[in-house]
Amino acid sequence: MRIDTSSPSGTSDDGQSPVRAVQQLLDHALRQIADVDTADRVACARYIAQALRIHQERITGGATRTHSGLAAWQIRTVEEIALARLDLGLAISDLAAACSLSRGYFSRAFRVTFGESPHRWRHGKRIEHACLQLSSTRGSLADIAIACGFNDQAHFTRSFKSAIGVTPHAYRKSRGVGSIRA
Repeated sequence: MRIDTSSPSGTSDDGQSPVRAVQQLLDHALRQIADVDTADRVACARYIAQALRIHQERITGGATRTHSGLAAWQIRTVEEIALARLDLGLAISDLAAACSLSRGYFSRAFRVTFGESPHRWRHGKRIEHACLQLSSTRGSLADIAIACGFNDQAHFTRSFKSAIGVTPHAYRKSRGVGSIRA
């Protein structure tokens, strides 16, 4: 079966109505899943997705809702507040209030601006700060963990390894910074 990869539009190249195009795509999808032994779920999903795109364009008249990101002053405010004290917790509602936005709108605008949620972004900044600390100081891993806002060294090690791929100790060792002696 051939999947229609053309962009969804009011009518297809052959003058077919959007309703008929949606019907055909859904028929193709149903045929793909009719036989359990040979079902092609990926093709089925593509047919349904294409049908939904055509349907959505028909309903919205081609207009899609776009979310704008944060303004430059809001980005500066977020960075100042969120990065000032990485060792402390910070509620999204506090950042939203500082930017004069509702919590929901702030979260959407933040994602448009930074490409990730506020929590994930701040977690990444904590890991970056930890990398800097590990590379430039001889502080204990526990002290660095607390300074970067992690609950304890174990939490820090799990998060760091998940993000960077190596433990904090191995990262520090690879940077040539010696560990402290007790």
